[in-house]
Amino acid sequence: MASRRAYLRAAGLALVGVAGCNGLGERDGTATDAPTASPADPERTTSTRTERTTTEDTDTEPAGSDGLDEWRPTWSFDVEFGDVLALTADGSDLYATLSDDAGRSAVAKVDRARQDLAWQTQFPGEAVTSTHLRQTNARDTRSLTVADAALYAVTGPREEDDTWTRIHALDPDSGREQWSFARDRELAVAGVRDGTVVAGGLEFFVPDSTHDIPEEPLTTVVYGIDATSGDVRWSREFTAVEAATTATGGLAVASASGVTALDMDGTERWSKSTGEARTVVPVGDGVVVAVEDGDRSTLRAFGPDGSERWQKRRAVEVFLADGDRLYALGEETVAFDADGTVAWAVDGHGQWPLLAPDGETLYARAGVGADAVDAFSVPEGGRRFRWTTPSNNGWPTGATDSFVVAEAITPETAEFTSLFAVDEQSGEPMAVYRPAERVLDVAGFADVAYAGTGGRLLAFERPG
Repeated sequence: MASRRAYLRAAGLALVGVAGCNGLGERDGTATDAPTASPADPERTTSTRTERTTTEDTDTEPAGSDGLDEWRPTWSFDVEFGDVLALTADGSDLYATLSDDAGRSAVAKVDRARQDLAWQTQFPGEAVTSTHLRQTNARDTRSLTVADAALYAVTGPREEDDTWTRIHALDPDSGREQWSFARDRELAVAGVRDGTVVAGGLEFFVPDSTHDIPEEPLTTVVYGIDATSGDVRWSREFTAVEAATTATGGLAVASASGVTALDMDGTERWSKSTGEARTVVPVGDGVVVAVEDGDRSTLRAFGPDGSERWQKRRAVEVFLADGDRLYALGEETVAFDADGTVAWAVDGHGQWPLLAPDGETLYARAGVGADAVDAFSVPEGGRRFRWTTPSNNGWPTGATDSFVVAEAITPETAEFTSLFAVDEQSGEPMAVYRPAERVLDVAGFADVAYAGTGGRLLAFERPG
């Protein structure tokens, strides 16, 4: 389980350095059962007092040598509770995951019109900010899931040798907790479908040192939880689970041996031995399984009945599904249609895919040195531009309909990163924001980008 401290490390130079160098005991009962060390009920506040800040009093570092104009936030405010670890956009709503030094966390809804928090619900447990079920990209580590008119947050203990986690189901309008579900396992939400929340509980492994690995593959219990009551409808145990997704009318689980499809009542629909399945993603009415194949991946697409529809072998390792389209990135960027047709392909190393809100641009971290931003036109394909960041590490961190926010290490102050506003058509950098503290997440709406830092939420409009 990744704690807040681990997340902050990952959001800093440890994450940047690693990513920039790469090549690419169970408890029975219902949802009310909890470990002996489980937290008390959350504290909910329907309104919060925040300090709104104008562009004149926002702290930034002095201008650097890149010659860009300073990008000032249109507005910002301080949150009274810890760090803004993650931002989750859903339609017209924006939610923030917060966590503090006391081992507590909170979920808040942002009122963008009032430039304040509409509500904040606090939990005595840190935000669990990584997941072992969804492997999309290294920056997509937020624990908040928005589905079927509910929010799902995962929290865990401050101490890393304490082994419980809890899923909280919240009403998105009021922030009121509807139910919670705790286990002595590392919980993660795989998805919600047909009134059932699908969660995975990974067996805990607490290493004595960073070099320790489990002697045997860890087990994962997959739970089908009633979305209204929080009661457990069914559970199934798997070994060496790599990923899971709600798809094909049910659930697909990828493991070291292959993929298994379940109906939403937990009944096995079909199972295929594919070899080590790196991940499974929903595409159209089926699923695509990426199987480990040396320096390449073998992609195998299965329909709802388990029949294999197509198979491809490509030098790709990161995947993003969008309806009937699958984007695969690695030594090349490939767009597959649901029937396996290659809609377009572009050579060049890519990772960390990010779609613009209007769906017309696909961004990716690019280059062998992971120091550039690629923009691909959707749906026709083709690289629209590649912008190389002014430092050795850079990536697209948030997108709006008219610009992309690129993040890169600030050369003058390497402890932090800077945010660059880059035009979505030309790829020209327009302005730069050099924060005085670490940026933890960015989310875009229409033509506004929102950034979360250590205790502050900022809103940025297109420069100029």
